[in-house]
Amino acid sequence: MRPVRMRAVLTIVAAVLLAGAVTAQEPQPEQTATALSDAQIEEFLLHADVLRSRGVSTGITGTKRATLSDGKLTHDASVQTIDIYKASFQTARGTELNFRDSYKYNIAAYRLDRLLGLNMIPVSVQRSVQGKTGAVTWWIDDVKMMEKDRFQKKVDPPDQAAWNDQMHQARVFNELVYNTDANLGNLLITNDWRLWMVDFSRAFRQHKDLREPKNLTNCKLDRRVYNALRGLNEQALQEKLGDVLREPEIRALLGRRDRIMAHFEQQIAQKGEQAIICDAPGH
Repeated sequence: MRPVRMRAVLTIVAAVLLAGAVTAQEPQPEQTATALSDAQIEEFLLHADVLRSRGVSTGITGTKRATLSDGKLTHDASVQTIDIYKASFQTARGTELNFRDSYKYNIAAYRLDRLLGLNMIPVSVQRSVQGKTGAVTWWIDDVKMMEKDRFQKKVDPPDQAAWNDQMHQARVFNELVYNTDANLGNLLITNDWRLWMVDFSRAFRQHKDLREPKNLTNCKLDRRVYNALRGLNEQALQEKLGDVLREPEIRALLGRRDRIMAHFEQQIAQKGEQAIICDAPGH
């Protein structure tokens, strides 16, 4: 081979290898996003630039969908800034006293979810976006459907036991936080059949009684969640949630925790621990 042709071939090979190296160093955004820890996602949500935002087609709280970028990763987030109080408010269930609708409860729900080891609520932080302070929450990608659609269309999950486990934990959590807006539209299902809970702006009421005790009927509780619930105390909750929940809301949460624990302890006494507490999802 002539020297000139040899140099040309080597130049082409080098270019191909360099292109491969660049591709390996710059993975697609979604590949990068799946590897992020909660702390890394929080950092991104707190400091990434807001490129654009637009309204969403569901919900009544003025939630917006924003696209954020830190120069390395581009990802969407839900932005909710609502924070209102009314001495009385007429709802579909009747008149609610001391009504609150606040973005802060999304942040509180995320932190409480992690305290319990559920990992069913997307990361949510407090920051200012376009001059308004609110909850900036990681947008759930790869959504297959909402639970209300699955229910209406009678779509069976591929693993019924694992699905039941997720639904049971979701019901317990909604009772724990007294979520007055718990509905099937706020349960998202991704393509891997993982269940995500979103929108808690009307939760964390000051009632110590459960909202719908019947929702705990036939529920099994993961042992990790059972133990975490038992370990909750006012000091720990104040440290983790004190900037987004008031003391009466924390005390009410603990009151509901006591009632949830009493329910499951009664069930254990009647049916045995094996029938009520499971050691792994889907069992």
